[in-house]
Amino acid sequence: MAEMKILKTDLRGRITLPPLFRKEPLFEYAVKGDQLILYPVRTVRKYPEMSDLPEEELSPSWVEAEERVNTDTRAGITASSPSAARKRLKK
Repeated sequence: MAEMKILKTDLRGRITLPPLFRKEPLFEYAVKGDQLILYPVRTVRKYPEMSDLPEEELSPSWVEAEERVNTDTRAGITASSPSAARKRLKK
């Protein structure tokens, strides 16, 4: 059986990784039941190769629903908190 370590969280809910993992910049995770499994990712392509993916035709009802949802052309709001966003909306 694999060695199991229980990671405890700090007051903000963050975990401290074991020393062997602290220098890893990126992790992939899997949730299996009640456990979270972390895998260090060694290589990541900045721009993945998309040409080998098959093209998918969407149904007309899906396209219509997407067009309805994406008709909102309002500019985004940059704010540090929800209350700051509300203040900027009022202006």
